[in-house]
Amino acid sequence: HYAKEYLLNFADYVIFMSATIISHEGFIQSIGLDKNETISIKEASPFPIENRPILYSPAGSMSAKNIDNTLPILVGMVKTIINAHKKEKGIIHTHNIRIANYLKDNLKSRRIIVAYGSQREHLLNKHINSNEPTILISPSMSEGVDLRGKQSEFQILCKVPFPYLGDKVIRKKMNKWKWWYNTQTVRTIVQSIGRSIRSENDKAVTYILDKDWERISSNCKDYF
Repeated sequence: HYAKEYLLNFADYVIFMSATIISHEGFIQSIGLDKNETISIKEASPFPIENRPILYSPAGSMSAKNIDNTLPILVGMVKTIINAHKKEKGIIHTHNIRIANYLKDNLKSRRIIVAYGSQREHLLNKHINSNEPTILISPSMSEGVDLRGKQSEFQILCKVPFPYLGDKVIRKKMNKWKWWYNTQTVRTIVQSIGRSIRSENDKAVTYILDKDWERISSNCKDYF
């Protein structure tokens, strides 16, 4: 629809469409397009804001040097949240396996389904098809997962998903483009929140528990 409306008179063009480009200037640069030959069109989200509230309540920093002190507090907060949603399905984004397993070991709830690795898709389908108010815990469901309607009515972000600095490719991209690290972090946050909001009629509340949210939200106001 937008392509026809805005680009009807162009004989040759390539269209990239995404809900999470975040920075069109950075996107253009990262894939090697000429900014003078590129048109960017931005549309507001059609999903009502009141259907997707985001509540920030820090358990503490989940950075490598602070995570040991924060995890016990985070577990207590997660227990409180899931008890407030006893009859609803949800998803807990951990963004790493350590947090996922820690929650599994300490929550000890029959509602919990920890999904990653070779059993990820099987356990995702178990959650989707269950008549019980199951809760997915996963480090790897920030994208490509459709939890529409009653499949997820709340979600928890345990950790701000900063890219792993031990990866050589990530370090090279950071050195090449100063903006890259922050846009990747914001993109993953937005994608994670989008797992439960799939249409104008979907409703889901998101809880952010990592104190490092303050840093990324302050540094990236324009991206959000």
